[in-house]
Formats: sequence, C-alpha cells, structure tokens
Amino acid sequence: MVSLCKRSAHLTPASLAGPLAEISCGSKQPAVSFDKAGSANSHSTHLEKAVALPAETPVDSPETSVDSPEATAPSSPKVTFYRRELPEELVSFTSADGRKLFKESLNSGYAEGYFNLAGNFTVQSEPAYCGPSSLAMVLNALEVDPGRRWKGVWRWYSDELLESCRTESDLKANGITFDQFLCLASSHAQVIAKRGTTASREEFVRDIKYVTQRDDVFMVLSFARAAMGQTGDGHFSPIGAFHEGSNQALVLDSARYKYPSWFGDVDRLYDSLQPVDPETNLPRGYFLISRRDSRLDLSLLASPNVDRDSKDSSGIVDLPERPADVFPTTLSCGKKSSCCSAKKL
Repeated sequence: MVSLCKRSAHLTPASLAGPLAEISCGSKQPAVSFDKAGSANSHSTHLEKAVALPAETPVDSPETSVDSPEATAPSSPKVTFYRRELPEELVSFTSADGRKLFKESLNSGYAEGYFNLAGNFTVQSEPAYCGPSSLAMVLNALEVDPGRRWKGVWRWYSDELLESCRTESDLKANGITFDQFLCLASSHAQVIAKRGTTASREEFVRDIKYVTQRDDVFMVLSFARAAMGQTGDGHFSPIGAFHEGSNQALVLDSARYKYPSWFGDVDRLYDSLQPVDPETNLPRGYFLISRRDSRLDLSLLASPNVDRDSKDSSGIVDLPERPADVFPTTLSCGKKSSCCSAKKL
C-alpha cells in the first residue's frame, strides 16, 4: 500500500473494458459482475470510480471471483476502486437519516453494546477476512484475554491471529464458512449458532432486540450481500443497534473500504440468511457470542425444537481436518473434536 501511495500521481481514470468480478469473504461464491455504467445510483460521484494502474505498479488485489484463477494466485490488478455506492434501500450510518436512527435506537435502549464494538472496530486486513475480523472485534469488545502475544508485550485479538483450518493462501482467497466461523469462535468464547432455516423470523428479531439491549453478548451475521442489493455475496459483520420504529438493524460492516456501516430492514436481513452457500450446500445464519465466564447462559437462547442429529441444526458442525500446528479444543455446543484456532504460543 505504501508503494501505491507513492505512485498515486501516475494513476489515470479509465472506464472498464469488461465486467469485473469480486471475491466474497464468506466462502466460495459465483462471480457477481458489474461495470461502471451499471452503478446502482446515478448520483454516484467519488464512489465506484475505476482507476487504471500501470502494469508495473504493485498493488493489493481487489475483490475478484474465487471461481477464477486469480483467486488462488493473487495478481496485480489493473483496475481498483474506492468504495461502493450503498444501495438506496440501505441507510448509511453516517448520513443525517442514519444518525437520527442511531440516536433514537440509543434513546430506546437498543444500542447498549454499540460503544464496546465501535471502540474496538476492526477493518478486515484482507478482502476475504470478514469472518476473523468480525470475531476479533467481538472478542475485544467482550474484553476476552487471548492469552497470547499480539505485538510487543501486548495481548490482543487481530484477524491475522485468528487462523482457521484453511491455509493462509486459501483463507485469503476464500475466507471461512459458517461452520468454520463457529469452530473458530468456540475456541475463544461461548457461542450459539443459528442457521437461517432453523431460526424463525420472529426468533431472529427477538435475538436482535436481546443483544442490542446488552453489552455482554453480541451478534455476528453470516449473510448474502446480494440479498441486500450489494455486490459480492457471503459476508460476516456484527450488529450494533436496532431501531424498533422502522424495524432496521445497524450492521457494522467489517469491509469499511467497500461499504460504510448501514441500517437495513430486519426482514430483508433475515431473508439474506437463507441463500445456500455453494461450498457447504447449507444456508447462512448468525451467531450469539459471549464470554465463557459470563453468567449469561447462551444455551437458553438456542433455537427450540431443533433436531440435534441434523447437520443443519444450530451449533452442530462437521469439523474439517486441522493442520498439525493448531491445538484441539471442545466446542461450546458440546461436540468434542479438534478445532481450528490460533497457533500454539
């Protein structure tokens, strides 16, 4: 990124010669194509402008389709973007309407955990790191001691320290799945996972109301961006507030370089949990995360009448094989197995 800043004077605007696809940080997804002329909002100004780079300029790879060869071998792209225009049906957190919604949410008691999250907000360090980044944000908001050194003499969570079962190159290209997020989160906290097909719409709204009235439990969504009118697909981000009057929730988007944080309709958010992840052939969902030593028993919030023998049930995962350099753990859901987490100290 330093080299890009130093050479910014050589950048020249250019329109796209063809469709450009994006990598989705949740897991493998079909390419979502777009072009400059196809912006969702005609009033777009500085957002979504494509910039052509000299061939010799080394840059970080933007979001590209994980189905393409570039997904496994990151290259230096010749087109870059500065953010995306937020779809009109979503409300930017920093807009006048967004601030009004937040103030009303706070006054009604539905933003109690926001400041814990905002004080520890983490922009994902890689385009596919939305899962580890969201988890690091929540763990730091809960003031969980990672028990390992971050940098210098300090212990702290960052997304690059939360390593999944995937290799680093695979993680950078494909991100993590719903099951792998549960596996990873359960190594550090008390977790309840609910897939879109096991939690009812009413239960989803009830859980959002519950977590936004507290600062000792947080919700992380695993949703399909396309269902919210955004580019890309699989994505993880935490919920920061709830506005009861308009039935909207504040999503603290971990890909801040792409979209700002935004308020979205809760019914649409619930619908965004339903699309099947092509990698797992299962729907997405959400997680409730709290400290292990908390007096709060998250098992009381588990979805009722769930078949615990079902692969699709809340908190039940088939864990992938782990590398030799990670340590075993026991999932909060009670399934004993080797899980992926940070390397040994």
